[in-house]
Amino acid sequence: MLKLTLKPTPKLFCALGALLLSACVTTPAPAPAPLPRPCPPVAVLTPAPDSLINELLTYQAGLRQMPPAEVSRALLELSRQEASAKNTVRRAMLLAAVRGNGDLGRAQALLDGVLQAGGAEEQALKGLAQFLAAAYAEARRQDEVADKLNAQIREGQRRNDLLNEKLEALKNIERTLSARPAAPVK
Repeated sequence: MLKLTLKPTPKLFCALGALLLSACVTTPAPAPAPLPRPCPPVAVLTPAPDSLINELLTYQAGLRQMPPAEVSRALLELSRQEASAKNTVRRAMLLAAVRGNGDLGRAQALLDGVLQAGGAEEQALKGLAQFLAAAYAEARRQDEVADKLNAQIREGQRRNDLLNEKLEALKNIERTLSARPAAPVK
C-alpha cells in the first residue's frame, strides 16, 4: 500500500487558500432571458362592424312601414346599383317584404349566395344572412301551410254549398208533396 504524506509547505497553504476562496465566490448572474418575440398576428374573423349591421337592421325595420308601391320602387332602384353583399342582403329584404309569388324563394337564394361567398363583407354579414334565411324559410313553410288550409276551407265550403243545394231540393220536394191534396183512402 502506498502511503502519501504531505508536508505543510507555503505552496500548499496558498493552494488551499485559493481553493477555499474560490468556493466563496458567487457565480455571475445569468444573462437575462431574451424578451419573447411577439407572435405573428393570427387572422381572426371579425364580426361585421356594428354600424353595418345596425344600418341593415334599421333598413329592415323601415321596410315594414313602407307601402307596397314604395317597396317595389326601392327594389327597382337597388337592382340598378352595384352588386355587393350589403346590397344583396337589402335586395333579399325587399323581396321578402313584397311577398309575391316566389319572392321568398328568391330572397333565400340571394342570401345563400352571400353565405357561400368568401369575401370579407360576406363573412361580416354571414350571421345576419343566416338569420334572415332561416326566417324566410319559416315564412315559406307558414305560407305553404296557410295555402293548404285555405284549399281545405274552399273544399269544405264547396261541399257545404252542395249539401245546402241538396237540402233545399229535398225541402222543395217535401213542400210539393204536402201541397197536393191528400188522396182519398179506400
